[in-house]
This record gives sequence, structure tokens and C-alpha cells, in this order.
Amino acid sequence: MIIHRKKANFFLLLQLFVTFTALFLCLGLNLKKLGNYFRPLGYQYEDAWLVSLDFQQMPEEKKLTYSTLIKQKLQAFKEVELVSGAQLIPFLQWGSEEKITYNKQTSKALEFEVDEDYQKVLGIKLVEGRWFTAKDEVLNMIPVVITKDLAERDFTEGNPIGKTILIGGKSARIVGVSEALRENTGADQVPGFFVPLKTAATTYLLKSKNTDNFKLLEEQIRKSVNSVDASQILIKQNISLTLVKKYAQKTDYIQLSITLLVFAFLLINVFLGISGVFSYNLSKRKAEVGLRVTMGASPGDVLKQFLLEAMVLTTLGILPGVLIAGQLLIMQYLDLYYGTLSILGSALFLYLLMLSCAFYPSLKAARLNPSDALHEE
Repeated sequence: MIIHRKKANFFLLLQLFVTFTALFLCLGLNLKKLGNYFRPLGYQYEDAWLVSLDFQQMPEEKKLTYSTLIKQKLQAFKEVELVSGAQLIPFLQWGSEEKITYNKQTSKALEFEVDEDYQKVLGIKLVEGRWFTAKDEVLNMIPVVITKDLAERDFTEGNPIGKTILIGGKSARIVGVSEALRENTGADQVPGFFVPLKTAATTYLLKSKNTDNFKLLEEQIRKSVNSVDASQILIKQNISLTLVKKYAQKTDYIQLSITLLVFAFLLINVFLGISGVFSYNLSKRKAEVGLRVTMGASPGDVLKQFLLEAMVLTTLGILPGVLIAGQLLIMQYLDLYYGTLSILGSALFLYLLMLSCAFYPSLKAARLNPSDALHEE
């Protein structure tokens, strides 16, 4: 019956295909990010405060002197427990990609430049070994702390502590393994490693229990930096990491809002379109319904027939979309787990939507008086 009405069903099948494809892409691009919101970041940002400075055209040697002096002044506050100079700021500034070599095998990972106090300021947990200290500077090799996911990826044969690797052609020794980190709540874990700062710190992370008292810390920090008496040093940022996180998440919220609006618009249009097409198609089949009833079919049999046809049409409509989605997963454009969930979720949604759109027109057709239906035709 469906095959004989190919032209009548073509628009419906096209709608189902386009809707499935759009819904799959929408879920596939957002489900993983949504899942990341419930995973640990690998650090604690609630008691951290960010101070970012601009030394402008100051020479490197002079910059190092002022950078050390500013850190000492910040550490002198009674409200501040610890100060760390770093180039790695959660939610704002992440690591840079670097090649590492171990056992003649080269791979890529993110390099995080921090000082010896960074781990304590952000409460990063160590899985094995220790964090590097100032004493490690006497070694001929760079002390390195790698993340757990990097250890699992590149050191499958055993404990990585004490192993020597090459970072950009320079020898480095692994002294510790930390928990895996993520840049922000929506980001994936990316293997990385920590190394001591190579240049003077221009950003600082302060650990304090008073990060909610914005006015107190902001004023004290501003006075402290200004007391260094270097007019070329400018304060770029003086804010808690909690607020940095909120600002960073605005992009995610905007993207999510746009996605929900598009999804709602798509849902309304698809519901109205499918309902209209299905109602129109059934209205053209009154003679068929009347004939079936006169031959002994019950209203329940007619209802089952039309609902079954709706399911078959849905399957035919989404099948090309499923094939395309499967190809995207094979080519690894989307995560396998979340991609599979997106396919199943999109298909289930369209089956339920098609049933809801088809039920009332089918029920109305099943209750037709056979003599009236045949007389109209």
C-alpha cells in the first residue's frame, strides 16, 4: 500500500530525513559537552583569585625582578595563603601543544608552564610521585609532572616515575603523575604535562578563603602592585576564578540557548507538517477505509494498520539519515558513545513524534461510517 503512494509520501519521508539529520547533529554536538559538566575538573577553583599583569616593553631581566617582588608582596597579605605564578589559567588560558618522545615514539601533549606552588593553590591531586621544587633546578634535566591520561596513553608498560623523555628535543625526567585536567566544564580531557616556568610570571593565582569578598582583595592587590612603583606595569585582570568561570561559560549558555530555540522551532514545524501531511493522505483514503470495514475489519484493525504504516514510513524516512550518521561515526567525526546515543535518541524521538501525529487522524479514520465514506467517494 505504501509503495503505491510514493508520490504522496515523498514529502513526508523528506521531512523525516531532514529532521533526523538535524536532530542527530544537534544531539551529537551537545551531548558530550553536557556529559562533561558532570565530570570532575581535576582542580579546585573556588578559593582561587586571578591577577594578570601587563609588563609592556619591560626587559626580561627587569621583568623577572619585578615579577618576584610582586609575588612576595601578594604573599604578604594575611588573607592570602599561597601565591603561584603560572601561564596556565583555568577557564581562560590553557596549555600549548608540544611534541614529546619516549622510547623513540613521538606523540603530542599540552605543555603547562607553572611554578612549584601551583599544585597546592589549585588542590591538584597527585596519583604518584611528587611535584617539582626549586631544588630540581640543579638537575641537568627538566623536572616534569605528567597527567594521568598521558601516563595511561604513553607509558602502558609500567610506572612512568623516573623515566626520561624528550620535550622539544630537551631531556626531561618525570617526577610525578597528577590527576587529569580539563580547561573548563564543557571541555574534554587532553593529555598534558607540567614544567617549571621558563620566563617571568605575568599571571598569578592566589589561594584565599576571602575570594567572595571582592572589594577587599581587589583593593589590596591593586595597592600592592602599585606600590612596586613601576608605571609600566598594568593590571589586566584582578578577579576571582569563580567569576572567570561564569564569564567563560557565557558562550556555552548562548550556544545552548540557540540550540534549544532551533530545536523548539524545528519541533513545532515538523509536528504541524507531519500532522497536516498525514491527515491529508488519510482523507484521500476514505473509500479504502469504508471497503475494509464492510469486509469485516474492526475500527481497531484500521487504527493498527495506519499506525503500523506510520512506523514503516518513519523507518524509511530515517534510514538514509542513520546510514549517514553511522558513516560519520566510522570516520570519527563524532564520539562513538555519544554519537550512538544521538542516533538512538533521534530515532526514538521521531517514532514517538510520528505516533503522536498519526494517532488522531488514524483514530478519526477508523471511526468513519463505511456507507458515508463510500458515498463521499
